[in-house]
Amino acid sequence: MHPTRASRVRILVPSAVIAAILFGAAAPASALDGERGAALTERVATAQQQIDERVAAAGPIDDLLASLTKTLTDLLASLGGLIKIPEIKLPEIPGVKLPAIELPKVPEIKLPDVKLPTLPKLPDIPAVPAVPAVPAVPAVPAVPAVPPVEKLVPAVPDIPEIPDVPFR
Repeated sequence: MHPTRASRVRILVPSAVIAAILFGAAAPASALDGERGAALTERVATAQQQIDERVAAAGPIDDLLASLTKTLTDLLASLGGLIKIPEIKLPEIPGVKLPAIELPKVPEIKLPDVKLPTLPKLPDIPAVPAVPAVPAVPAVPAVPAVPPVEKLVPAVPDIPEIPDVPFR
């Protein structure tokens, strides 16, 4: 079947062009002068404030306090958006900061001079006496001659030949 309507025809457009059109990046420069310019300036200021807050944090506890403060501020902003009554204003939460902790000075401890004891002089080691000479080893007597094996074992008689057995 062939499509009969033009609405079924699809145009393939690169996703970058679609994103530029949807997000308004392809809008003329004069359009940024109005509300969008102010919103962009506000976003840049908010991003710079977040960067400053992250840089100011000096440790894991400060990071935790900064994230808790940000979470509570965002929660209050979302609750303020849900409440439609203009007379109700939610209070702002000030940033939570730890007080500066000063450590007391440790007093200097002076130790008395320690005199190490001296060791007494040891007597000289006497000389080692000379080792006596090793006595001479006596000569080994000669080994007696062994008679040949044939004389020690009697001779085995020859085995007679076995006659052939006829087959039937």
